[in-house]
Amino acid sequence: MLFNSVEYLLLFLPIVFILYFLLNKFKLYTIATIFLLVSSLYFYGSYKIEYVYILIVSILLNYFISYLFKFNLKETVKKIILILGLIVNIAILTGFKYFVFLYEIYTNLVHQPFNAMEYIMPLGISFFTLQQISYLIDCYKGEVKHYNIIDYALFVSFFPQLVAGPIVRHQEMIPQFNDKAKRIINQENIFIGIFLITVGLLKKTVLADGFSTFIDNVYRYNMYTDFYTSWFFGISKVLQGYFDFSGYCDMALGSAFLFNISLPWNFNSPYKSQSIIDYWSRWNMTLVRFLKDYIYYPLEKGAKNITATCFNIMIVFFIYGLWKGSNPVNVVYGLLNGVLVCINKILMKYNFKLPKVISIFITFITLIFLTPFISIDNFSKTFTVLKSMVGITPVFKPIVINGCNLIFFSDIYNLKLNILLLIVCFYLVFISKNSNELAIIFANKNNTFYTIILAVLFLFSALFITKSSEFLYFIF
Repeated sequence: MLFNSVEYLLLFLPIVFILYFLLNKFKLYTIATIFLLVSSLYFYGSYKIEYVYILIVSILLNYFISYLFKFNLKETVKKIILILGLIVNIAILTGFKYFVFLYEIYTNLVHQPFNAMEYIMPLGISFFTLQQISYLIDCYKGEVKHYNIIDYALFVSFFPQLVAGPIVRHQEMIPQFNDKAKRIINQENIFIGIFLITVGLLKKTVLADGFSTFIDNVYRYNMYTDFYTSWFFGISKVLQGYFDFSGYCDMALGSAFLFNISLPWNFNSPYKSQSIIDYWSRWNMTLVRFLKDYIYYPLEKGAKNITATCFNIMIVFFIYGLWKGSNPVNVVYGLLNGVLVCINKILMKYNFKLPKVISIFITFITLIFLTPFISIDNFSKTFTVLKSMVGITPVFKPIVINGCNLIFFSDIYNLKLNILLLIVCFYLVFISKNSNELAIIFANKNNTFYTIILAVLFLFSALFITKSSEFLYFIF
């Protein structure tokens, strides 16, 4: 069940909302909590029922491990429990994430055909596994009040953040679930929630998916050698990624707001960043928070100079590259970002600064150059795109403007890209306020005129639902 589907927007979400608050109205708080948990499991199982079994096993396993920290154990024993817990979680994640990749290597070595059983990659396994890893570490540190199994299971599986984040912490979620003041319908939160869901739907179905045909045809016909096509491919991919992930984050936060639950902010106008460090403080913010708190800061405690700091940064981005995907190209993407962050660190040490507009432009162009490493599955095609972009043995096919479209001529297939789509996207990325800022403004102007605008936007976005697709981050 996709956020950008009629089933979710017109059936699942309204029904769960009504029944949840109806149960709370009669002070059936425990039943309401269990109902929200069961609804979240149903939401997850709507993709594939096997996913629910995997999620439940993960929850029970981690809850059992965390329960052991409740007892007065020696420090050595607690460390062993933590290490075993981390190993189990990482092994499960790695097993699912890299099974096909490792099996293909094995079959190539022994010269056997690839005939593995149907492969199941549970949606969101990276997100709910990291969430539970952070919980185990906090338990080890003694920073967790022991919760009952229902609260813990809902913390892990709450449907707005289950499939692609944000990666939440127990202390910012479970107290909200147990706060009886949040069990009453809040009109302002409903308005903010509907606004964010509408804007997120618009971003996904109209803007992000608006680039799909152009990008898919570049893939299909291997049109990587043309200078103009390669540049617009890179631009289209960064804009598609921006509005796809931003749209998901908006719909996740908006869905949670309906239930008076505030999820952590996960997306903050990243293409307005003035450096690659600034970018990583704005993109997928809760994942970066996890990497900082549980990997970078522990490593950095022993750092004595900038060399050690850069080494630690490279470790973090190597892990990020592994998380990004099983393809070696993805690991290189992580390492390249690590190198750029290290360069930024060194420049900051010497107080090197550029004007704001130039800094934003350079950062954006850098992101375009990095895009082939996360959008193409092999080094050969990746370097073909990069060589075309920098003018090494490029092909210059003509471009014409036909109505509202750019037409890229080719011997195989003529590509089409909507000019109005590009203009709107660039305006929203670089000039407009982001959706979180607009939601607050919109809530303060809660009147008939703005409600009509919101309804029109929702209906307009809904018209594109039949053309919609899965969110890009679902593969993680």
